Amino acid sequence: MPQRQAAQLAAADDAGPSAAELPATGYALLGLLTFGEKSGYDLGKFVNETIAHFFFNPAKSQVYAELRRLVVRGYATEREVAQRDRPDKRLYAITPRGRKALRHWLETSEAGPEVTKGPVYLKVFFGGLMDPEALRVQVEDCRRQAQEGLARFLEIEKEIDGRPEFLFPSLVLRRGIAHKRASIRWAGEVLEELERRDRGIDRAPPAGEWGRRGEGEA
Repeated sequence: MPQRQAAQLAAADDAGPSAAELPATGYALLGLLTFGEKSGYDLGKFVNETIAHFFFNPAKSQVYAELRRLVVRGYATEREVAQRDRPDKRLYAITPRGRKALRHWLETSEAGPEVTKGPVYLKVFFGGLMDPEALRVQVEDCRRQAQEGLARFLEIEKEIDGRPEFLFPSLVLRRGIAHKRASIRWAGEVLEELERRDRGIDRAPPAGEWGRRGEGEA
């Protein structure tokens, strides 16, 4: 073990468990290293193909910053690999200490509530203040993106089908597929409602009615 790395591991041990805590993003990257040794570039690509769909999508600089932190904590190792006609690259691998810390975080940290956010929901919430055609275009674009995302998820499902190492990721993928299908269905319902309004069949509460109801109840 290189002297510098040994010193880093010793420092991390001396600091104690509380000092070795990481942000959730750090643990997420640490978890991705359980799939094998990777360079920072490859890890960033792996993020885009996996957890970026449901957790976070960090900037390149954040990935490298977190990797440095993992190495200092003794949760990952790094080694330099020479490349012909290219700059040398650094490869990162999870350590037994890192696996232990990752498992502890996974088992003891709170899962928290599921969060569904997006500008389109805010647009529809205030849809009564928008031009109907402008809102329709944005909802149609939302549906198109969900359809494209669903197609990609179904491709991934085929790629990992029957591979035991992807059992648990496939369970999250199922949730993503269900979410995309729900988004497509919801967007379709919104578009149908807009069409009813165009025909004079207004089933939704008039703009401001919820506010007036709240005032009356107060």
